[in-house]
Amino acid sequence: MKHFYVAIRFRTKNFILFIKKHFQILREVRSNEEFIRSAYFEVYLILRYLFPFLFVVYIPFAVLDWADFLKNSGYFPLLIYNSIFIPGCFLFTALLNFPILKSENSRRWITVTGTLFLTSAGTAMNLLIFQFGADISLFAFTQLGIAVLLRYPDKTKKVIYFTNYAVFFAAMFWLGKNSSFLIQNFFFTMVMTVLLDLISFLTKVNSFHKEQSIRDLNRKLVMESIKKSEILRIAIHDLKSPVTGILSLVGLYTREPSHISPSNRISSSYADPPEILDHIDRTSRKILESIEDVLYLASSGDAETIENQTQKLNPELLLRSVACNLNFLFSSKNIKVEDRLSEQNFYFEANPQILYRVFDNLLSNAAKFSPENSKISLRSELISELHEKILIIKIEDSGPGFQPEDEKDMFREFSILSAKPTGSESSSGIGLALAKKLLDRMGIRIRLGNSETLGGAQVILEFPQSKAK
Repeated sequence: MKHFYVAIRFRTKNFILFIKKHFQILREVRSNEEFIRSAYFEVYLILRYLFPFLFVVYIPFAVLDWADFLKNSGYFPLLIYNSIFIPGCFLFTALLNFPILKSENSRRWITVTGTLFLTSAGTAMNLLIFQFGADISLFAFTQLGIAVLLRYPDKTKKVIYFTNYAVFFAAMFWLGKNSSFLIQNFFFTMVMTVLLDLISFLTKVNSFHKEQSIRDLNRKLVMESIKKSEILRIAIHDLKSPVTGILSLVGLYTREPSHISPSNRISSSYADPPEILDHIDRTSRKILESIEDVLYLASSGDAETIENQTQKLNPELLLRSVACNLNFLFSSKNIKVEDRLSEQNFYFEANPQILYRVFDNLLSNAAKFSPENSKISLRSELISELHEKILIIKIEDSGPGFQPEDEKDMFREFSILSAKPTGSESSSGIGLALAKKLLDRMGIRIRLGNSETLGGAQVILEFPQSKAK
């Protein structure tokens, strides 16, 4: 028994705290302009759908009322009601769905007026029926439905349905229906209406509070992401300077003759200094390439980086220039570059530095995954497709190509595919993701596959004429 009382006390305390919390939230949001706008807009949307529905659904009932009037003239008040209610529903359907006044204030007044018309029509209908039989259930249903459905953020709705209650209560006495039973039911319905109105409104408040918390959290996450990206970018920039300094020092040492005579060198088991320096040079260049890739990847989401400083260029000539600059890379593995570019008179508006970077990336990948004494093919053609000319550039290598399991990860950042570099090169999984992002920004389509002629990977770039100048 003791545990039962403890459980009851604990649950009661939690319930009171729960109610206090929600009323605190209620006090906070009542002065929140964004909440008031969203609440009025919600009611506005409900009425936009409700009035057309009432207009269509009520027409058959109006026809039945007209038929009853032809048999019995006592139905004349219903005809008057129909002649007001149906045009009113049509008018508010037009005002809410085809608004002439589009300001927020005018929309709010139309919403309040529509609610007043709806509740008044419900009360009038109930009074017409009430004189035929002492029952307030229909009136109660109408008021309770309004309390749950139309969740106004202020006292507007309470004023509207309290006015309707006053009118109905006065009609009860005027029609002589003021029995104690009906009066009890009337006040019980009024209390339930107020209670349901408050509960319905609290659900709206709670929902808004949760949505606002989620929005605030999202904003914080976005700001944190921006801050971390900026820190990463600064750190990478700071890394570039010492790596570049290492390369410069290595370059000075390898270019100038050594002033240290062999007799003065301390014998050791390490390799000769030129070999060590060569290794440092290669490692530093790899680090610098990775830094450049990450920097480009971080800035590729910025449209201004792509769109600014664009100029008219020939993609084939730029690709050929990149291939010439990478000749030292190809010659180190004795790779032959087969230049079968068609030299079309095709010009494209793009950022030359960024497109150069993409070509450099794709050609370096082709060399990285090709074996020694192999071939890389560069081909192009101009085709017509859907009344538009498209320049197609294909880069094919003699490597292992792509496997079926690579398809889902081809353009994913930091993903390592099945193919492995054939030399001592490293693979970070950034290159293709970087190329895809940059090309998408420039309106160039990239497709990956396998070469039928060389057996390795095939990269297809499509330059649409709509982007050409």
